[in-house]
Amino acid sequence: MKQLSIKASSKDKDLIVKIITETFDSNPSVNSVIGSNGNRKKKIQRLAEFAFIKAFNKNGAYLSTNKKGAALFYRADQNYFSFKEQFYELRFALTSIPLRNILKVLKRESYFKNRRPQDGKYYYFWFLGVMENGNNAGFELKNCIFEKAKDENLPIYLETSVYRNVTAYQLFGFEIYHEWIDQENGNSVWFMRKKA
Repeated sequence: MKQLSIKASSKDKDLIVKIITETFDSNPSVNSVIGSNGNRKKKIQRLAEFAFIKAFNKNGAYLSTNKKGAALFYRADQNYFSFKEQFYELRFALTSIPLRNILKVLKRESYFKNRRPQDGKYYYFWFLGVMENGNNAGFELKNCIFEKAKDENLPIYLETSVYRNVTAYQLFGFEIYHEWIDQENGNSVWFMRKKA
């Protein structure tokens, strides 16, 4: 029998933030945004808190049944204004992105968004984190978003800067539709989609 992921409640915030913070510590894209100085763990934690609030507001924050994995995703055309979300985003930007990186990060985010469908009719798979010994947590969470997208006949979009993730996503039906090279940091970002 297929295990179903757990839709997160507000009480799960700390656990999900912990999972994302620990599993994205060495992620090239995250590190290019927050820089190498200061308390990196705290910076990633603030990013994870903002991501959780945004995904939670759009019904896309999930835990695996063993509570070793977390997924944050959302339907891009869901418009939901939240002062809390704005606060977490602003706090992350002001305390975790080096001043010299802010313009670069804004340009980067604009570039990424412009490569996705402008009508917003897709699911955006933002974060998937699985702790050590998470067993099938990743597969379970992957199935959660796949089923939602299938039920609504929508594609799924994501970006990854970790090549081993590219090959894993390809096995599950994703295709690369664009590649961007971050000249400053020497990293590639692969833009991927799974068609409806």
